[in-house]
This record gives sequence, C-alpha cells and structure tokens, in this order.
Amino acid sequence: MSFSEWAPLLAYPGPDYHASVRACGAAFPSQEMDEFARNVEALPVEALQELYAQTFDWSPDTTLDIGWHLFGENYDRGAFLVKLRGALRTHGLAESNELPDHLSHVLPLLDRLPDDERTEFAAKYVLPAIGKLHDGLSKAESLFLPLVVCIRREISALVPETVSSGANHE
Repeated sequence: MSFSEWAPLLAYPGPDYHASVRACGAAFPSQEMDEFARNVEALPVEALQELYAQTFDWSPDTTLDIGWHLFGENYDRGAFLVKLRGALRTHGLAESNELPDHLSHVLPLLDRLPDDERTEFAAKYVLPAIGKLHDGLSKAESLFLPLVVCIRREISALVPETVSSGANHE
C-alpha cells in the first residue's frame, strides 16, 4: 500500500486527474472510490479545478492543510510547518507550491517514515486533521467526501486503536 498514490487526487486537478482517479480506484477498490470516480468522470478538468478551489482553497473547514485543522493560525502551526519542511527534505520529498502540511505532501511522507514514526505521526496529526476535514466536507456535501473517507480508512489501518484513542487526548 502506498499513500503516495492518493496525493495526485488531493493536488490541483490537471489534465491527468481522471487517469489518476482510475489508477487509485484500481489500487484501492471500494464503494466510496467507485462513487468518487463516477462523480469525477462526469466533469471536465476545468470544472474539477473550479470545484477543487471552491472546496479546498476558500473554506478553512475544508482546507487540505492539516496544520490549520490542528492549530489554526497560532504559533504552533508555524513550528509544525517547519518540522514538516524538515521531514520532507530528510526523506527526499520535493515541495510543490502548497505548504508542507498540505495532504498532497503529508501522504507521501507517510510512505517514507519508519513504521513507529509513521504510526505516531498518523495518530497524533494526520487522523485528527482528516477527521475535521471529513466533518467539513460532510457539512458541505462535497463531491470529495468519498475520497477522504477512503484515505481516512487506509490511514486508520496503520494505527492500533489504543494509539489512536490516546492521540486524541493530548
């Protein structure tokens, strides 16, 4: 399983977005992924780009920047961004025009972290942020919700129940 496969679906849609959706659907088959693929296939890339911007760039409740969901605009988010930028460099991951805490960077980082660090990082940061993103997308009745449900399920499989329940109480 590679979390990097999800990253292109959380980046701004380009001409190969539909192909990435199909590839990810084949790698992670599920009812939710089928629903997402059906909804996306019906839209041209330009419409997906507009929907992506409206969904992820214009509302803090549905941003893909996990640090925002965890810390808002306080100093702790800045420290988190610095930590993530260092982790991306350490693990040979290039940044895009997005901040280091964007899910399109965080998912490939999960693939590169040692198992114990990956589990802790997922439990402490990624799952709580994705939970808030899920809630925001649910309220907005977003086309992207089934995608986030799939990603959340895959990441949850990394985290033993005792770790994930303990991470929410820090």
